Amino acid sequence: MGTKELGIDDTGGGPTGGPTGHDHHPDHPGHRGHPDRTDHQRAAWELDADTRAASHARALTGRALRDWHVTDPADVDDIILIVDELVTNAIVHGTGPVRLTLTLDGPALTGEIGDNDPAAPAAPGGPPRVLDWAEAGRGLLLVTALATEFGAHPDGTGKTVWFTRLLTPLNGRTAN
Repeated sequence: MGTKELGIDDTGGGPTGGPTGHDHHPDHPGHRGHPDRTDHQRAAWELDADTRAASHARALTGRALRDWHVTDPADVDDIILIVDELVTNAIVHGTGPVRLTLTLDGPALTGEIGDNDPAAPAAPGGPPRVLDWAEAGRGLLLVTALATEFGAHPDGTGKTVWFTRLLTPLNGRTAN
């Protein structure tokens, strides 16, 4: 399983300290600061597009959340599930390696999953009229239900699907 660590930083920028590219896209929520927290932490990886990528992304996400003291089980479980669904979609429906970036900015965690296919994911439909236990097509419904915000935008190498999750207040996690 090939994984490149693209950068981990807590300086408020990308791996080299500069701004991250998604902050300026009009369809992306950007990073909203929180008056009680000034921490801004970022971790990014590039995963090979193979069947183990989602499992590896779950482990990397869990490690980053632990390192950042995100401890509320509901936040941790939901974020890992969102990452799993979006990485799986990038493997199944995208092309090339999968880029995973997590950014913690105050009470908001932003996740971005990119691949080299410029086709945006289809918008999730409503619940089925008849109970259907098929799993195909359910991932984006889960993301929509668990994320605070969710969207996609083209980027220079394909597309990026992003989500934000407002975390449980600090009493659910320890300060850095």
